[in-house]
Amino acid sequence: MSWLSFFLIILFLYVAATEARPDDLRCGSYIISIGSRKSDVLRKCGEPANKEVWDEVRYKSSVGSRPVLPDEDLARPFLVQESVAVEEWEYNLGSGQFIRYLRFENGRLIRITTGDYGY
Repeated sequence: MSWLSFFLIILFLYVAATEARPDDLRCGSYIISIGSRKSDVLRKCGEPANKEVWDEVRYKSSVGSRPVLPDEDLARPFLVQESVAVEEWEYNLGSGQFIRYLRFENGRLIRITTGDYGY
């Protein structure tokens, strides 16, 4: 294999590994992906145009997370209440691009959605 072929293969692998997925957000030279922390997004993208914050109370089943007693009814799961801090950030990228909405739960990015064209 020639050095040129080797170089092109390495270059292709690098570009493929650093390319943003469709559900990612590009802020300058940075790529924001699901699972990112709020502090990382803020540092890389700056302040959002709008920010909404609220708490949600959710219930989850604890089946499998604790021992089952002999006289327990396994058909009734034991529910645990948890509080989730939710934030939705809006990034207006300008009139030529779509608005992006980032949803954080407990400080982690869980979803990026696209809105209408910016302004």
